[in-house]
Amino acid sequence: MTCPVYLYPQPRSYTSSGESFPSAAQFELKASGPKAARFAEQTGVKERLEASLQAAASVMEGIAPSVQAVVEVQEGLHPQGYVVEWNVNGLRLASSTAQGLHYALLTAAQMIEGQRGYATWLHCLIEDEPDYPVRGVMLDIGRNKIPKMETLFAFIDLLSGMKINHLQLYTEGFSFNYSKYAELFPGETPMTADEYRELDIYAKARYIDLVPNQNCLGHMGPWLAKPEFRDLAEHPDGLPAPAPLPFKLPPMTLNPLDERSIALVQDMFDALLPNFSSEYVNINMDEPFGLGTGASKERADEIGVGALYLDYAKQVFDIARSHGMKTLMWGDVLAHHPEIVKHLPEDVTVLHWNYDAPVPFEPRCKMLQENGIPFYVCPGTSSWSSISGRTDNMLGNIADAAQTGKTYGAGGFIVADWGDAGHWQALPISYPGFAYAAGASWQTETNIDRLLPFEYHVAMRMLQDRSGGGAKLLLEMGRYYHLERSTMENMTYTSHLMNRGLSDRAKLEREMEIMVDVFRMLGGSGKPFRLDYRYSEMEDWLRARRMELDCLELAGADADILRDELVNTLLLIEQGAGLHKYIYRQALPDVPSEIAWLEQLEEQLELATAEFKRLWLVRNREGGLTASTAAFAKLLNQYSERLQELNNQS
Repeated sequence: MTCPVYLYPQPRSYTSSGESFPSAAQFELKASGPKAARFAEQTGVKERLEASLQAAASVMEGIAPSVQAVVEVQEGLHPQGYVVEWNVNGLRLASSTAQGLHYALLTAAQMIEGQRGYATWLHCLIEDEPDYPVRGVMLDIGRNKIPKMETLFAFIDLLSGMKINHLQLYTEGFSFNYSKYAELFPGETPMTADEYRELDIYAKARYIDLVPNQNCLGHMGPWLAKPEFRDLAEHPDGLPAPAPLPFKLPPMTLNPLDERSIALVQDMFDALLPNFSSEYVNINMDEPFGLGTGASKERADEIGVGALYLDYAKQVFDIARSHGMKTLMWGDVLAHHPEIVKHLPEDVTVLHWNYDAPVPFEPRCKMLQENGIPFYVCPGTSSWSSISGRTDNMLGNIADAAQTGKTYGAGGFIVADWGDAGHWQALPISYPGFAYAAGASWQTETNIDRLLPFEYHVAMRMLQDRSGGGAKLLLEMGRYYHLERSTMENMTYTSHLMNRGLSDRAKLEREMEIMVDVFRMLGGSGKPFRLDYRYSEMEDWLRARRMELDCLELAGADADILRDELVNTLLLIEQGAGLHKYIYRQALPDVPSEIAWLEQLEEQLELATAEFKRLWLVRNREGGLTASTAAFAKLLNQYSERLQELNNQS
């Protein structure tokens, strides 16, 4: 029998005779021995089974008044593996660890919930274990958006329900309260040490390893923008773009030879790491743009950029070890300097990231395997720089990561949810990415192609949508980029256009070619900019999505907020489409029509901005909101100025 759609992630093995046994009204708990009893106590078996029955409660004739639930220790099972069996003897839960029993309970709860209202439950035997021992999510809190604690608690519960066991909150800027430097970052609302300790305990109780995270070489722009730290930069006066580009990029990378750089990193980690029980820390060290071309050029010319990078990295490894932690780090620099890979210490695990579905994971996975380097694969949700996601890129990227990582022996799988370009995506926009990654990393071949259970889980559990259409809506909301027919990389044209602001067609297309050169400098493919925007089809698309949204039956505690977030997401996409229409002067033949369209855009963006700010503050802290909405404010000002010009002309 095919595994029911209500089980997610889909298990390794599901068998059923097709027979059934009367549903339970309550369970009589029995542990097979002292160890099983200890596991049952640790995981709260009694309370969780009772909660599952209450959540699926229905009064129906034929329901057995009390059914035995047996907890067994089955040595030899995978440490995270389990067995769930339901038949005439009742419920059997077997595992070799408390963590395995935790996962058995999650599956049992889904089995009970999925047969809500039925007088009998199907006999079944579920034997399950993960393909990846580490299955993680990295949530960006370093770019503008830092969730409130209640949001993080709820987020951990969502992840736990999908058997995710690793969580990082990506940190750059002042998203953690380094009290020694707090006066340099007024107005920020960072995570505190006490909050991380509380979150660590909460996550650990749900078998999630909360791993500290802090970038410490590249991505240091917010620190290097301060006069107190600017001279620590590799390029204190900015990184020159390649000729003939006539500008500089702001300082982003620390000078690895300046002793004050590693002293700052030491201060950061000494404040951050004691708040975590994890044995790992992610030091990141990705994208150190301009490394070896500024203050450290002489040394780089002498020993090579790769060796320069590794010498600095070894100092950070030592800081991690001083706190009893092993190191995780991104692998992009290693890929460009493979000569240093063999010099990595054994306690370093490389995170191989790639967020573009057409780019295969295989070459770098193969290189890491051949060099005996422990590594994880790290795809993305594709939600950032998009407003509502890029669904098909997400699905392809995650599936490739899971299959290739499994082939080449990756020890873990982490899906990243970044906050580039204002962090405009509402959290639920990333739900499909989180859920698909959870399934792909639990049992890869079982979950990557069978989408109905994935859609069921997103709709019924994450969105709590009784109509069942919520997942399909989110997936379709992430497909508007196909109507742009743009060559933009790692973003949508609409998102970029709204960040760019008002322009004319010739200027926009000229600047897009410059941007291609900048992206090439930063590691992009450098594909020439192309655009074949389908505006009328976008109008039809927006109408269809709004009709689907009206049909949702959201029943969760955040139902009203969730609906409003999706409404405003569509409004922002409509704003971007309207901005494109104006820049390309589509069906705007004269000044009066131009004025009327700009007035409509201005009114729409004022509404969307006000709603964006309101919704932001429901789930997130205030710090970062002004920066996130700066592009909206700029665009509104441009609308006002252009309207004044046109009105003066007329």
